Amino acid sequence: MMNTAPNSGVIRVGLLAAMTLSPTAVRTGEAQETPRVSFGMATAAFEDGLGSMRGVRELEDGRVLIADGFGAAVIAWMPGGGADTLTNTGQGPEEYRTPDGLFPLPDGATLLVDLGNARLTRIEADLSFGETWPIARGGPNTGMTMMIPVGTDREGGIYFQQRLDGMAGISDSAAVARFDPATGETSEVGRVRLAEQTRVESGDANNRSVNIRPVPFSDQDAWNVAWDGRVAVARADGYRLEWLDRAGGVTRGPGIPYEPVRVRRADQDEWLDQLGGGLRVEATDDGSGMRMSMSRAPSGSSNADPSDFEWPDVKPVIPAGAVAVDAEGRAWVRRHVSAGEAHLYDVFDAGGQRIAQVQLPGERRLVTFGAESAYLVRSDDFGFAWLEKYPLPAVPGTR
Repeated sequence: MMNTAPNSGVIRVGLLAAMTLSPTAVRTGEAQETPRVSFGMATAAFEDGLGSMRGVRELEDGRVLIADGFGAAVIAWMPGGGADTLTNTGQGPEEYRTPDGLFPLPDGATLLVDLGNARLTRIEADLSFGETWPIARGGPNTGMTMMIPVGTDREGGIYFQQRLDGMAGISDSAAVARFDPATGETSEVGRVRLAEQTRVESGDANNRSVNIRPVPFSDQDAWNVAWDGRVAVARADGYRLEWLDRAGGVTRGPGIPYEPVRVRRADQDEWLDQLGGGLRVEATDDGSGMRMSMSRAPSGSSNADPSDFEWPDVKPVIPAGAVAVDAEGRAWVRRHVSAGEAHLYDVFDAGGQRIAQVQLPGERRLVTFGAESAYLVRSDDFGFAWLEKYPLPAVPGTR
């Protein structure tokens, strides 16, 4: 999925918990009016539906890069005009195989997540290809981790979520890590709570099977990165927004009361539909050494049945894909709503105060922000994704 600082890429996020408030306290808190604004009309729309739309990134000249993972294409689109495809596909140093996320880098460059080649690639402002970094990091002494970017900052730092117990663990927390391409060093910015998982092992020492699966609608912190390097974290321990800086400072906003949304069969089906979109890792030996590749299963590919899981009565306050940061440095946090309802976002300022709520047009989801715009996607009945550009709505209390 996601940094959504100026000209950023796909949004990547998590779940957050329902607060244990009495119904009376919830209604009292919600009675304190928060301005609600809506999007206007779209100003441009990409003319083709895509099989997947993993990353979107607005460039400084107004063009928009689009990553179509299933079509194995990076597209450069000028809203209101035409589009070209970056045709250098393959395994070479200036090629890509399976494009995924797109994130801003200094000097107008773009970070491309190339799952097929299991690497990150710098695309320069002129769309030429530059330096690369492997997604898989670590070794026998430090453990293996996957550097799947959530965001980037104006100094070129790459932020990702690093599990504390390895790729196959079920720890309840993870580090927010920052990789510096200039030095090759990784530092920890903070820690976040992970969604609950269950681990089931079967077989013997010679033929052991491990099955790890998430617990539906369990508590989880969600986070994203502003262009100036501040990390916005929506906390599961009471719904609130925190800002973390690299010097160790924390700015905590007040708790936000809310009314939990009940889990019904349609909500179960929606959660299961999203379950199939996880990452798959393969390692093969082509005769010249081991080669790693990654892929992302399409949403809806899970064969799980609702009866395979234990379901809570209510949802946590936010779902996966919850936190984004716009060009003004405001954090947008998506609220859980009933299945089929329009997406609703709380907007927070730099002090963690909620300043507005924004409702998206029906059946759209937020992908990323541009300098003065937002990019939304709708899906049709055949599963194709359609990209639209909208002016940012006027949020009270900001310029």
